[in-house]
Amino acid sequence: MAENLNLNYTLSKECLPVSGESQLLYTLIEIGAGQIGAATKGMPFNLALLLDRSGSMDGRKIENLREAVKNVVDSLSEKDRISIVIFDDEVEVLLSNQAPTDKAGIKNKIDDIIPRGGTQISDGLKKAIEEIKKGASKDMVSRILLLTDGETWDDEKKCEELSAEAKKAGVSITAVGLGDEWNENLLISIGEKSGGDSYWIEKPEDIMARFTSEVAGLRDVVATNLNVIYKLSKGVEPLRIYRVKPMISDLGRSVVGSGNISVSLGEVDGAVGQSLLVETILPSKDAGRFRVGQIEISYDVPSKGIRQEKIKADVVLNFSADQALTAKVNAKVMNVVERVNAFKLQTRALTEARLGNTIAATKKLQVAATRLLELGEVELAKTAKMEAENLAKGGSLTSAGTKKLQYETRRLTRKLLDEIEAGK
Repeated sequence: MAENLNLNYTLSKECLPVSGESQLLYTLIEIGAGQIGAATKGMPFNLALLLDRSGSMDGRKIENLREAVKNVVDSLSEKDRISIVIFDDEVEVLLSNQAPTDKAGIKNKIDDIIPRGGTQISDGLKKAIEEIKKGASKDMVSRILLLTDGETWDDEKKCEELSAEAKKAGVSITAVGLGDEWNENLLISIGEKSGGDSYWIEKPEDIMARFTSEVAGLRDVVATNLNVIYKLSKGVEPLRIYRVKPMISDLGRSVVGSGNISVSLGEVDGAVGQSLLVETILPSKDAGRFRVGQIEISYDVPSKGIRQEKIKADVVLNFSADQALTAKVNAKVMNVVERVNAFKLQTRALTEARLGNTIAATKKLQVAATRLLELGEVELAKTAKMEAENLAKGGSLTSAGTKKLQYETRRLTRKLLDEIEAGK
């Protein structure tokens, strides 16, 4: 059917040794647009812009922001919906949810955005959710695009609660941080808890490109409400699951009933797709064919009126006493694993640093630098090494270095999988 996504899986090993012991297995699950993309290109969307207008946004920041928002307005079709909420320590609905029929009038309102006050994200987020719900439809993609350049005032927990609420309502959030003076852990959490994403832009001049890319991504959405269930056979134990495309995100154990893995992934960008890496422990088995489990995905194609389309795939491998067969590993999967491990290593290092465990953080950053260098990530390796040296000398992590490590290691697998795909 033209409405089907592509579902493929690759195992770290297709043949495991008969060893009498439990063994680790990785499953790389890849979900792509298939032929569905041509049928759904240009799905209308419902976009809420949540914009920081605090005093620190003065100058080039606010100027570039206004131009980027105007560019978004120009790119909208009459089938789209837009709302604009601006915030400092107060919230204002600059544009209530509506079709962009009067683009000139909307752009005139955008010129009225001026910087003032402090930063209070949760109140703005609550109002943005209220606005986007007004235009929500099962036939549209709903997303909030948040941009801030500062830390919010003691309302991080409320922001995370609202992000989870947005996800339940079918609204994803793209959280964008500008410059160095904002809480990257919060923005990453907002993106993850809503089923969305998070980005770091260093300079005001980069706002236009980020907003343009966001609209392009919305136009490329081919399916929504994507859910993945990995029904594991008896004796197979789930360990961890990571989203590895479009970015690395630790989804924890995400286990429901009888050890089955279940995750909700939101939208499918036809140009990017979604990929997961699942870690499992397999029980000892005699030689022969073994069914690890069954992957089932379900999703909606709003433009076609299709709800809960399902695709299934059985995951099977062999146990063997033939060492020549059991020695073979899948290079693609293991390369993904190496990059996920590099991501985990820097995450642990930064956590140790936040907890004040300087020695442990320094050692982990040094190891991360070595790992990243081995992966060919020279600039990231330099950053990890410099941050380790700062800690070793009694200093602290830099804001820019921390953000670079967190955001760029999250995209290591995207870069790898894109390169492999391009080489096919």
